[in-house]
Amino acid sequence: MNITKNRLRHLPTSTGIYLLKDKIGETLYIGKAKNLRSRIFSYLNQEENAQRPHIAHLMREVQDVEYVVTNNERAALLLENSLIKQKKPKYNIRLKDDKNYLSLRLDIREAVPRLALTRRVLRDGALYYGPFTSADAIKKTKRLIHKVFPLRDCTDEKFRRHSLRPCLNYYMKQCLGPCTKKSDDKKYRAVVEQVRMFLKGEKKQVTNLIKENMERASEETRFEDAAHYRDQLRLLEKNISSRMFVTPNTQDMDVVGLYRQGHVAEFAILFLRGGSLVDREAYSFTKVAGTHEEILEDFLSQFYGSNRFIPNKIIIPFVTGDKLALSQILTEKQGRKVSIEVPKRGERLKLANLANINAAENFQRKSTEHLNKIDLLKRIKSFLHLPRLPVSIECCDISNIQGSITVASIIRFENGEPVKDKYKRFRIKTVKGPDDYSSMHEALSRRFARVDQDGWEAPDLMLIDGGKGQLNIAHQVLDEIGYLDKVGIASIAKGKEEGEVDKVYMHCSRTPAVLSRNSHLLLLLMRIRDEAHRFAITYHKKLRSKETLRSELDGVPGIGIKRKRALIKRFGSISKIREASVNEIASVPGVNERLAENLKNHLSY
Repeated sequence: MNITKNRLRHLPTSTGIYLLKDKIGETLYIGKAKNLRSRIFSYLNQEENAQRPHIAHLMREVQDVEYVVTNNERAALLLENSLIKQKKPKYNIRLKDDKNYLSLRLDIREAVPRLALTRRVLRDGALYYGPFTSADAIKKTKRLIHKVFPLRDCTDEKFRRHSLRPCLNYYMKQCLGPCTKKSDDKKYRAVVEQVRMFLKGEKKQVTNLIKENMERASEETRFEDAAHYRDQLRLLEKNISSRMFVTPNTQDMDVVGLYRQGHVAEFAILFLRGGSLVDREAYSFTKVAGTHEEILEDFLSQFYGSNRFIPNKIIIPFVTGDKLALSQILTEKQGRKVSIEVPKRGERLKLANLANINAAENFQRKSTEHLNKIDLLKRIKSFLHLPRLPVSIECCDISNIQGSITVASIIRFENGEPVKDKYKRFRIKTVKGPDDYSSMHEALSRRFARVDQDGWEAPDLMLIDGGKGQLNIAHQVLDEIGYLDKVGIASIAKGKEEGEVDKVYMHCSRTPAVLSRNSHLLLLLMRIRDEAHRFAITYHKKLRSKETLRSELDGVPGIGIKRKRALIKRFGSISKIREASVNEIASVPGVNERLAENLKNHLSY
């Protein structure tokens, strides 16, 4: 470590961010500080670091430090978050899964409002309900709402198409049929208001309103309507009572829990909407440095920094230095007050404790699963006589139909789990006809030719989908590139007879190894092989669909290469073009109405 106290005495005492770097200049950790000198000096305190082993571990790699002075904590927070995304430091909390989850959207300003699924939460005045980490959970919630409240469920395009005759939902009493003016605007708006109240957590008010409607219909001898309100009420009360957790507070809030053990941090988030716990999510991080406060600050700024739903309140387990700055940033982003609170008593403290318990239980569960996987990998290492533990396993599969459009997939598992951002796929270029051996040779040669590139690191084990012949090809390729002593190889083949157990081949043995049908070792290898097969088949289908689409479009006058690409991009298949209207086809760039009609006529034969 080249950082000394004498060297750092010139550091400013102002607010800013600092970058700890290794001997080749790579950024290891990015932090922020109210007082740069004081914070960076704290890393040199050996007595204090002895109590913080994660800091001592970090400082063994640190050789240099850079810093940037900012005007205030708010600017430091924004700059830190931006640099973490840009430089991807080794020891920072870094959210790789930054996708936006599904939410429900209701815009009451629309002429005929509808409930829609969306991944984008905008400041557009609409009401959003979510997010849901489970697509299945949000779809069930949406189906429940449509069963209880007869709100339209169709797209604007479908709504226009049914101007003369309503769809099936109307006859199932799950829609009032506004497309054909089956109900007046006032009645439909009343339903929209009930949905709005339900999503905002005003469930008692909604229940009372439906009861009043039921009683009024009964008094007016509209018994069919009264029965409908009765069924509506029963369904609503049943599902409200079956909520997982309900609080008396109807505000939208997220509750963040944290469990930390050494270099590993586990976060749990409880999503409460309208007083009900609608979903939860867990995030795990390894190789984290910094204090509990720093990693919580990093997590919050990254989690809410993307285009996701931000609730009115965010409950956190303890006070952080930038709580006020982050609250101001989120308030400005949302256009309404967003408060970040550390509860001391009452219902919110119970929720905070519940989130921490969830984080701790997630950590324990994942730790147990990890130990079980390590034990299984040790058994694979011993069984296949591998030089080292197969932490990373890749599998290669070839897919073709009668030699047409041959493709290869190479998928990767690490610690027994798929790493989908490291999946590779190849379209075989040099092989004509159905020749799996030559195709396997090309795919593996192309894969290992890039082994020195980032993201193409060699695996500990290369698993081949096939028998002894395919395994010999893999052995030949690894021998050609000088990797036989660095990468273990094996192949797995399906049994030839129905019900026969899959066989595992090793180059050191002439006969295959037969494992028990319920062997966890065999089941993991089969899972990896099946995933490679699925990935190859998916790619093959995609290419075949495009080839079919191109060939079908070849005979249409006026459809050239650019228009083919535009049509393929928009519709993806011939069947979808056949189903599309002339107006939909004409909306594709470069396609006018006359050309769209010619295309429809051509495909109708």
